[in-house]
Amino acid sequence: MNGENDFNVRLGRIYSPNGTGRFVSFAGRVRRAAQNSSRSSGGRVKKTSSAEQLFSRRAIVKVNLVKMGGQGYATQKLHLDYIRRDSAAREGDKGSLFGRDEVFADADEFHQRGKDDRHQFRIIVSPEDGKEIGDLRTYTRSLMSQMERDLETKLDWVAANHYDTANPHTHVVIRGVRDNGKTLIIPREYISHGMRDAAEHLATLELGPIAQIDVAKKLAGEIHKERFTKLDRDLLDRSVNRIVDVSANLAEGMNWQTRFEKGRVKALAKLGLAEKVGFGKWRLDDNLERTLRRLGDRGDIIKAYHRVLKQSSLERSSYSDPVYDSAATLAKPVTGRVVKTGVLDDVSDRTYMVVDTVHGEAIFVETGRAQNIADIETGMIVKAGPQSYSPKQSDYTIADIASKRGGVYSPSAHEMSDPSAREEFIKAHVRRLEAMRRKGHAERNSDGSWQIPRDYLKRASAYEKARGFGNPVKLDILARSPLQELPKTIGKTWLDEELRAGSHSGTYEGFGEDVEAAKIQRRQFLMQRGLLTDKGSVTEGTLKALEKLDLDVAAKRLSTTLGKAYMQAPQQGQISGTYREAIVRPSGKYAVIEKSKEFTLVPWRETMDRNLGKSISGTMKGQTISWTLNKARGQSIS
Repeated sequence: MNGENDFNVRLGRIYSPNGTGRFVSFAGRVRRAAQNSSRSSGGRVKKTSSAEQLFSRRAIVKVNLVKMGGQGYATQKLHLDYIRRDSAAREGDKGSLFGRDEVFADADEFHQRGKDDRHQFRIIVSPEDGKEIGDLRTYTRSLMSQMERDLETKLDWVAANHYDTANPHTHVVIRGVRDNGKTLIIPREYISHGMRDAAEHLATLELGPIAQIDVAKKLAGEIHKERFTKLDRDLLDRSVNRIVDVSANLAEGMNWQTRFEKGRVKALAKLGLAEKVGFGKWRLDDNLERTLRRLGDRGDIIKAYHRVLKQSSLERSSYSDPVYDSAATLAKPVTGRVVKTGVLDDVSDRTYMVVDTVHGEAIFVETGRAQNIADIETGMIVKAGPQSYSPKQSDYTIADIASKRGGVYSPSAHEMSDPSAREEFIKAHVRRLEAMRRKGHAERNSDGSWQIPRDYLKRASAYEKARGFGNPVKLDILARSPLQELPKTIGKTWLDEELRAGSHSGTYEGFGEDVEAAKIQRRQFLMQRGLLTDKGSVTEGTLKALEKLDLDVAAKRLSTTLGKAYMQAPQQGQISGTYREAIVRPSGKYAVIEKSKEFTLVPWRETMDRNLGKSISGTMKGQTISWTLNKARGQSIS
């Protein structure tokens, strides 16, 4: 081992040990390993000759499949820019991408190569002991090499290491094509377990396994922590309808974890986040994860909050808690100017924004997933309020069909109930039921039908609330332009809506004073344009007139570009054509609906983007439009 006879071992295909000569897939090995191991122990278990057990290093691997059609190609470019940002790089370094061979990969070139991909994969790899790994770049390349061996194809990928959180991690983007040009499909089992096992194995090879006593010490230290811990995650994963039984032993030799979980639920009870409902059974609070994360993050949040105020040279009085709690019983919406948006934790996909409110306070608002603030920029005026966790439209359909058939839903019953329903549309309802079943809210019968409980809609609402961590607040963009530009804007603005609503009583401070001054300027502007009534008030007619002026300006430019005439959308009646694009105007966001000789502008809705470039028709009723995709089932996107 003096270096003179170095060699590398390359394993070939692994065949079944029973002599059949059959190839054993990696996914199959992972599945069997998953069945034989205790995942709640914190990693794979390796038994030694002594009574001690050794555990592999833990790692978090998150995978997101991104469809490249429609807006996917454009959003993927934004994602590449996001992951290579300077602020996430190691202190003193510039943000950059790397690949299999490139130290500095070309983001634009990679993006262009994937233009015609059906989909791509976004992956986050975060070893628990990432700080101890000497070179994350080498670690990531080893992981990607292992994936290439497991999937039996070369992969086209780029990655960026991030050091802007407590634990260093890596973002990887993989093109959705194999080396033979065919579409890359990563098996569900490999996504669920295989990638994580490979990441944990590589971390264990570099840092060595962890002794059971060390795992136990780490978990014991979590019992009384006022933050979200692994014990909490295990309790939530094992719970059914938020009720967990901590009386049963998890596995042979794991009694110590059972004791830790018993201690943890008692600690949660003292925080008002758990309630005993029977022998060994505890009901966990619906907001358990959100509340504990808020408690654990509060110190970091306050630091980030004051850092933003200092960087913005903003001085504001604080009359209450500066951290907005959308889950509070008496939580009310807040309106104000965006001071800054940022990333709180991009491994967990958590973002924030600081809002300078009309009441003279600066508020820290946690905004969930990065996509929630993708369109929000500094200076915009927004409204943030409590989120409504109502059942999905598919839940209402499922409950309605089941109520007419003795509490049973089936795809065939759905088709009989609605003959125009597409196969994929019905499959979407089945996928919803699969998700609900995993949480104990539905039961699948042997014949493929589903048993739907009477309180299904109530359960669906609770399910949405539990998933609401990634979407904690309802965000509305009230004005995309800065406040100082609104008084003389041609178009329907937030100031006009405020003037129409009437003056508010009370004193104003900070941004609120600026808003009142802008409203006076706006009224003078509207008066000069003759858009106010004889009494000098703003009416619905004023708003419609301003919107028409705005759309006329936009239509004139589009008419030149498209070489077609502009036809104003009717207040009532049918609209049809191809959804060409979306445009942003002072009056709002509008969809361009194009026909052979003319085009129309109609209010944009988020769900329209999935039909970009397709022929659609709809029925217009004021500001509400029910669209129908040609040769497909209609869906309301009002």
